[in-house]
Amino acid sequence: MSERALGGPARGAGVRRLFFQTAALAGAAIASGVARADEGGRVHQGRLLRIAAAPAYLHESWAPSGGTGDAVHSGWGPAIDVTVGRFVRPRLAVAGNLQVAGIINRDETTLGTTYALDDTVHFVDMLTALADFYPDPARGLHAGGALGIVAITELDTHMGGTQTSWGPVVAAHVGWERFISKRWSAGGLLRLSLYHYATDTPPPEASSNGVLASVLIAFTYD
Repeated sequence: MSERALGGPARGAGVRRLFFQTAALAGAAIASGVARADEGGRVHQGRLLRIAAAPAYLHESWAPSGGTGDAVHSGWGPAIDVTVGRFVRPRLAVAGNLQVAGIINRDETTLGTTYALDDTVHFVDMLTALADFYPDPARGLHAGGALGIVAITELDTHMGGTQTSWGPVVAAHVGWERFISKRWSAGGLLRLSLYHYATDTPPPEASSNGVLASVLIAFTYD
């Protein structure tokens, strides 16, 4: 049978072109499927554990009810942050959070004079309910907020006494992380906490508003 009867060289070229186009589309589909599978392995799910630690900075205003002058306390200290929860959506986690900070290098400024508070350690312990949102399920940037209670404990390292006051706290955080294994990621976390408490020991009665800023190195498992 002649080439003309079979469609000739033009028909053969068309078949080869169709074959290569189909192969190219199949290859692209396979590559796309592999990419999606790789992304799927990184979607958040299940339990969440985050452990973080770094320095924290405290700025706290103290306002007595009597005629004593107001004071400002500020200083640095170490902080540990632990979050335990669960991803309820690929982009959203809800958890409980505990942050403990011990301000060991603290000053008091009142009536224009600054004093070093060498004989005390100021503990700021926060227990909050936290929500964390990841815009991209493949990780990276995340942000969220928390609401809970704060315990302020003043430890007198000279006499050995302690005094604890309680109050509400609200916090916000933003962070970035990157996978270092299939289940673990590492990154940085900036957390800003605002709290309020009142005390009447020692007299006079006073109220305080505080800000605790923490720049943390975080490791997350999920």
